[in-house]
This record gives sequence, structure tokens and C-alpha cells, in this order.
Amino acid sequence: MTPETSTVTAPAGSSTRQRLEQKRAAGGEAQSFSLPQRLRGYLDALVFAFLLAMFIRSFVFELFMIPTGSMTPTLVGDVAGEAAFLDYDGDGIPDVVYTFNAGGVHFNRLQVFLMNEDGTYRDLIFVENVDRGLVAEIAAQSPQRRDMIIVNKFAYWFRQPDRGDIAVFKVPDRPDPQAPDGRSIFHPEKPVYIKRVVGKPGETVVLPPMETIPVGPNDPNRVSNRLGGVELHLQHQPVVVDGEPLRGGRFDDLIYFPRPQSGRPYPTPADDPTVEEVPPDGVLMLGDNSASSSDGRYWGDVPVSHLRGKAVLRYAPFDAFGFLR
Repeated sequence: MTPETSTVTAPAGSSTRQRLEQKRAAGGEAQSFSLPQRLRGYLDALVFAFLLAMFIRSFVFELFMIPTGSMTPTLVGDVAGEAAFLDYDGDGIPDVVYTFNAGGVHFNRLQVFLMNEDGTYRDLIFVENVDRGLVAEIAAQSPQRRDMIIVNKFAYWFRQPDRGDIAVFKVPDRPDPQAPDGRSIFHPEKPVYIKRVVGKPGETVVLPPMETIPVGPNDPNRVSNRLGGVELHLQHQPVVVDGEPLRGGRFDDLIYFPRPQSGRPYPTPADDPTVEEVPPDGVLMLGDNSASSSDGRYWGDVPVSHLRGKAVLRYAPFDAFGFLR
């Protein structure tokens, strides 16, 4: 065979290796991005993350800060610095001591939630005729705690709210009976409230009056003499729903009372019972702190369509982290 017509046989597998090397080379070139291409990739990732976050916030979960004391002590929102944590009864568990003031002037009155170790409270008392200087000292100890919570926004997509749910809702646009000028309870700066579902659609809810018993310094029934003054003990009356006392779950320890009269934050037997007829498309929402809550006792039901979600978890402060009930 002449050299011009001769063929050279390549080693076995050499063509396969060449093809693999060519593919690797081609692949290496394809993975080399220019700076504008890399920036575009980062931008795409950021846009995707933003859209995902907006979807989650709009339809899945949302974070809220508690702004007021209407749900104390279940949820604390103490922007004004009115709630301190002191061991009032000497059992080693900090109690929630709530002060009252108007225009920076403290009243000689305290509200005390006697707390259990699990974060619930076993009793609520008021203390009158406390030295104003002492009240100011207590207020100065306030950590101005503002709880942060996670709200499940799809909780009511497929079901009605359950009694006892802590829910966030859009404030109805209707007159506020507490306002002398009759302005709406809706305000752009506070478009949503958080309260607890007490009355369900179609129910009749009654908050009966309660007797308030004064307990002086030398009375053996007194809880504590630590802060002086006169303790006011409430004779608790359960909420009545469709003629039956409301019991079970949190309603065994939560204390709701009717609209106080004459500017007092606590009830007396002279108060009229609060009676609310819940419409078929509404729920009655009450704050856990009846002494400091603008709620359904004053302006009636909340349409179910106004509910924005169920509060499920407190994630701050960390020492109070946990699921809500």
C-alpha cells in the first residue's frame, strides 16, 4: 500500500475522548458569563424573591406588631409605657401591673393581672387610692414591650372562625359611640384591630354585671399590701351565649365584663348588661383586657368578610415565644 493511500488506525477510544474533551471545552465556554449577564442573573433572583415575599405577605403569612393594651396580658402592646412586670402577690411569677394616665398625669389606680407560669392569668384585681408617686415609679419600670406575631392569612379561606380564635380584622367604618363627635371607629393610622372571637354568627351574647368587693389593708382576703391602696376584687360572671354560660378552654380563665359606666375601667353591679345580637354574617370580637379595649361591646359585630387572618405565633420578645391560644 502506497503512503498516499495508506491509512493510520487511531487507538481505540481516542475519538470518544476527543469528543468528550470538545464537549467539556464547549461547556466551559458556555458557563463563562459577562458582567452584565451576571448582574441580570442577580436582578432576576431579587425580583423573584420580592414577588415571592409579596405573595406570602398577601396570601399566606404576615407579621404584625401589637400596638395597644387591649389584648393584655395575652398579647402586650405597650407603646405608652403603662405596663410593668412585678411580682405583686409574692409567688415568684411576675404579674402584669397596668397603670393609667391622661396627658402624662398618672391616676391613683392600678390594674393587676395575677399571672400563672404558663402565661395565662388566674385573677384580675384593681387597686385604688395608690400613691401617685408610686404609680409613676411603676410606670417608669415599663419595658414598653410590643409583642410581634405571625398571622395566618388563609385560615378563614375555607372555614368560619372558631370561638376563641385571636383574629386580625379590618376595622368597620361605622360611628364610634365613645366619640362625642360621632366619628367613625375606622382610622387610616389604625386600619386593623386584633381581638378574640367570642360570639359566632347568629348568636346572642350577654356580658352580665359583676360585683366589685373592696378589700382594705387589714383584710385577710387581701392579695398583697405591697403597693398599699384598696384592692377591688371582681366576682366573676361568665359570658352567656344563647342562654348558656360560656365555659371551656381559655374562657375558663378570661374575664370579660360589660361596658363600664361613669368613666370607670372596672365593672360594678350598677352597670347594665351588654347584650349583642350577632348577625348571620358577623362575629363579636372582644379584647382580652376589658378595662382598656374598644371592641364589640361599643360598636357591635365585625363582618366575617373583614377578617384578615388568625394570629398563630408570637415570635418576639424571645422569652415569650410560642403559639397563641
